[in-house]
Amino acid sequence: MTAFDHLAAGTDEALWVLDGLPRLVAPGGGERVLVLAAHPDDETLGAGGLLAACAQRDVAVIVVVASDGEASHPQSPTTTPAQLATRRRLEVQAAVAELVPGCAVRFLGLPDGQLAEHRAALQAQVAHHAAGCTLIVSPWSGDRHPDHAACARAAAEVATEHDLGHWQYPIWWWHWGDPAETAVPGLARLDLDSDTCAAKARALACHQSQHAALSDHAGDEAILPPRMLAHFTRPFECFVATSGRAREIGAPVDFEALYAQTDDPWGLAGRFYEQRKRELVLAALPRPHFRRAFEPGCATGLFAERLATRADEVVAWDVTDRALQQTRARVAGLPVTVARGRIPDDWPDGCFDLVLLSEVGYYCADLTALAERTLAGLSDDGVVVACHWRHPAPGHAQSAQAVHRVFEERLHAIVTHIEDDFLLHVWTRTGRSVAVETGVLS
Repeated sequence: MTAFDHLAAGTDEALWVLDGLPRLVAPGGGERVLVLAAHPDDETLGAGGLLAACAQRDVAVIVVVASDGEASHPQSPTTTPAQLATRRRLEVQAAVAELVPGCAVRFLGLPDGQLAEHRAALQAQVAHHAAGCTLIVSPWSGDRHPDHAACARAAAEVATEHDLGHWQYPIWWWHWGDPAETAVPGLARLDLDSDTCAAKARALACHQSQHAALSDHAGDEAILPPRMLAHFTRPFECFVATSGRAREIGAPVDFEALYAQTDDPWGLAGRFYEQRKRELVLAALPRPHFRRAFEPGCATGLFAERLATRADEVVAWDVTDRALQQTRARVAGLPVTVARGRIPDDWPDGCFDLVLLSEVGYYCADLTALAERTLAGLSDDGVVVACHWRHPAPGHAQSAQAVHRVFEERLHAIVTHIEDDFLLHVWTRTGRSVAVETGVLS
């Protein structure tokens, strides 16, 4: 294992061009994730965004820290290893609380720098804490750090034995690596939204013993200077995804391919489940008529057709030609404008007093942008309705809970309907009930 100097200038972040990497899909509801760190701060540097994304998606998470990082400043004249271990435990607890409030942190207390010599104990602990998990996330085996390699080996053994997914996060590779050599098998990126990036930034700030000098004395220099930290402020994280049930890697759902197979990929017209859900959504609308409604992801136009009887104008969008063709045919002669558009990057002009997000929000990587675009075009008396499938599904960048949470934080719910299969919410700016709005109550 070739050594490297952590105090050297290292590779400039601007040289890493990673846009072409395949995309990872974050774990979804019903999954459980173990994030393994060799030292306190590994979990935040390498997987802080993933941890925050899991919190958004209501994914159960446990963080296991193999060592206390007591050997990070072996020449320090001011801080003993025991003092440093205590400080770093507090730092990682604070950091994880920023990423996943209430998340359990388990400290193994194995010797920093000697994890390979304690392989059996490390692997046994990983296996114990991985019970019930679907994914293990560990440092990368190719990071040129013996403790990182030891954690990667232990995680790989457990993942293989129990048929779990295994993602590995590089840390020091960004420092010593050659950006021209990124052909690492399985290397992919997980894109992060603005809220997730902000949570990671707060967590990084908790690890002051590594980012700032312990003192002005020689031996107390910062382990992670700004040039190194720049690698971990990207709007994405990179993982080497291998082993077992590693989650799907690839582009978002190919809707054109779905419609090439069938005109109704989700059985919207024929399934009783879909018919009933549609009636529930329409019954939840808090007023009989609207001025202008927007429905992105209109699919075959079944909602748009019904909304046209309850609005002066409906704007219906989709991203596939076949869906748009079916919608145009269904709403011919009705006050419906059908057009191509992909939210939240695109948004129709004008103001709406009804925005219907039906089974579309979980395809949006940036939920903050979705909420901000929705509210920017919402009238003062506007209504936002969201209905989303609660189970994990290929191509879903978010969970139903995460989609609905961004609106709960900005609007007031007047309808809340929860089933095992889907969430249905109706929000307004005021939160006034239908009885109050219609004069039943004053």
